[in-house]
Amino acid sequence: MDFIVRPMTVIFEWLHSLISQIGITGGVSYVLAIFLFTLAIRLLILPLTIKGSRANARMQEIQPELKKIQEKYKNNPEKMQVEYSKLMKDNKVSMLGGCLPSLLPLPILFALYYVFMGIESGLAPDTVLSFLWIKDIFKPDKLYILPILAALGTYIPSVLMSKSMPKNDGTGMNMGTMNIMMSGMMGVMAINFSSILVMYWIIGGVIQLVQTYFINYLPYKKKQALKAEEEAIVVSEKVKKATPKTRKR
Repeated sequence: MDFIVRPMTVIFEWLHSLISQIGITGGVSYVLAIFLFTLAIRLLILPLTIKGSRANARMQEIQPELKKIQEKYKNNPEKMQVEYSKLMKDNKVSMLGGCLPSLLPLPILFALYYVFMGIESGLAPDTVLSFLWIKDIFKPDKLYILPILAALGTYIPSVLMSKSMPKNDGTGMNMGTMNIMMSGMMGVMAINFSSILVMYWIIGGVIQLVQTYFINYLPYKKKQALKAEEEAIVVSEKVKKATPKTRKR
């Protein structure tokens, strides 16, 4: 873990020193540093996020075909796996590519836990860094506002993501349950985390929400609107053909 914690500590302290040099001190300087740090991390993994989001969308599109393969080869697991792999390869879908971007922030979160623990140990014993209602940003939020925001910051982007995917029978409840479980888990973990660490997750959640809206939700809605328009044209053409022509007198 040290090979990740040490460079992250150097980067964070460099960002904090830049902010301090322009006259911003106290807890605000650390909050601004974590904001810039989170933004930089999200920009670095943005290409992977875009690739993963598209892979997830394609995975949802081929779900009906995957179910057909499952039913057809339910008594032959080896053949089922071969057909699964072939279908995913033909559609350029990768399970790892779809999951990796969503998992990357987690190891960064745990590495930052040690980063902030090290920074806190290097502060003077009587140093207290406050921000808004938070008395000490290196301590847990006693009002539990940040844990609630952390849970919401996990839940809302995941709901928007689920609304950006084709609807398949039997998947809606599973996705909803998983979203609630992940959000609840993050909220519970945030109760004992330092406030500045929870801020990293909340800021990341807001950035993820914006990315999901523009990368997934808007394109999906445009695609659905275009599909509905095409279907309306087809129906209109069928109605015209079915309507008997009136003879002119």
